[in-house]
Amino acid sequence: MEIQEKKKDNIILKKYIPLLKKYYKILELTKENIKYDQDYEECFIIKEGSVLARDTSGKTFTLKPGHPIGFAEAMVSRSYELEYILKEDTSVYAFKSSEIRKALATSSSLTRGIAKYSIDRIFNTKKSKTYHLIDDGFLSKQKERFPMIEFADDQTIFMRNQKPKFFFYVESGKVELYSRTDKIVATYYPGDSFGEMALFTDSYRSATAKSVGKSTLQLVSRDYIKEYFENEDPFVKFSLICILERLRAMNNLRNLIL
Repeated sequence: MEIQEKKKDNIILKKYIPLLKKYYKILELTKENIKYDQDYEECFIIKEGSVLARDTSGKTFTLKPGHPIGFAEAMVSRSYELEYILKEDTSVYAFKSSEIRKALATSSSLTRGIAKYSIDRIFNTKKSKTYHLIDDGFLSKQKERFPMIEFADDQTIFMRNQKPKFFFYVESGKVELYSRTDKIVATYYPGDSFGEMALFTDSYRSATAKSVGKSTLQLVSRDYIKEYFENEDPFVKFSLICILERLRAMNNLRNLIL
């Protein structure tokens, strides 16, 4: 069964590829480039054509122009866990995996934290707590900018299809995300962050968030993130966006957002 994605402008092709000519080469994708369970020296953005991604349960997702392949694996030197199948002649922008690792390793504490936390979610590994990872270098120095807000039991934090204004850190309590069919698709506890993907990828909320019992959240504003993130090197921003786009694809494959 294939999960379909809502069509939208692709921020990678529209904003970042024109800025990054010195980092990539264009090539025709072959089966040798995308074999399952291998670690590659290059990762890709689809330029033209399409590729089918399939997980171990058999669910599939079509990757189209602007979609990344292998960026999450590149960051942690990990072999492919998805099976990729060429659907047609496909050309790609090819980037060196080592350059992706280098870019993110030298990025700000906020960007490194979001990237690492996203990788944990992509591969379903034991979560690293972004809050703790970046606290010394970021949150603890920005208390005036990031207010603590209390939410009552069952209070809505944000709704599906809203334009995001914040992303959040859970200071205390618990938060659940609900799909459009009211299925619980994610649960967050103290130390977790959520809601950052929509901010960084300039998209609408794909789920509704509600407090479970009383919770206290630290709010990081869209305006501050824009100001902070714009100071990053374009290649760093591009690398993080690619990882977040892979997380979005994994959410679709896992039926998290329905």
